[in-house]
Amino acid sequence: MESKNIPIARGSKVLIELVDQSGGVEQMGFTLVESKQADLKSGLLDENTPLGRALIGHRAGETIPYTAGDLKEVRILLVGHGEADAAMDAAEKRRETVRKAETQSELINQLNFATASGSKWGDYDVDVEKLMEERPKKEEDAD
Repeated sequence: MESKNIPIARGSKVLIELVDQSGGVEQMGFTLVESKQADLKSGLLDENTPLGRALIGHRAGETIPYTAGDLKEVRILLVGHGEADAAMDAAEKRRETVRKAETQSELINQLNFATASGSKWGDYDVDVEKLMEERPKKEEDAD
């Protein structure tokens, strides 16, 4: 990440240090994005969070006061550009999470049916391997 003397804005890739009251330091890197793209686990910080708002307009090398919890300040180490990659990464990660959730939901539904129908209408075996193989095929057909 290049650290030119650019102000932090939406799309900026930022590396900071969070400094607490006891002097402890935690490094954190993220891309500042709009609310609908935000996913901190993926390194995408909402520009409307208190931290996001505090950083906007500041530059690498600055230390700004920031009191949240036991934090006292934020040191801005690096600032670069990177919005396009962040948006694509976030969208793909969300799609993958939804795919996994759908597969798990389908498996649970079939297991519930097998449990209920086994006692009423006879045996019903869930073919987990077949279910897991069908999922990617359905996704390919949808694309």
